[in-house]
Amino acid sequence: MEDEWTTVISGDRLVKFTYLDLPEGRAFLTAQIAGHDVVYSVIVQQAEHPFHREGVERHFDYEFPFRAGRG
Repeated sequence: MEDEWTTVISGDRLVKFTYLDLPEGRAFLTAQIAGHDVVYSVIVQQAEHPFHREGVERHFDYEFPFRAGRG
């Protein structure tokens, strides 16, 4: 499965998230603030199934601690 979506954080900052299933139950997750070159990424060794966008976004709470509705 592959999914891509955007979420607003800190009132006006847009973040693009992606999720991609990998072999052996793993997943590749990314997050990027609009207009920035830096892409945060992680490989999750045991991806949650079924897939949930909220779970993906939680993996990046340290980088984006002020996501809407969370902090």
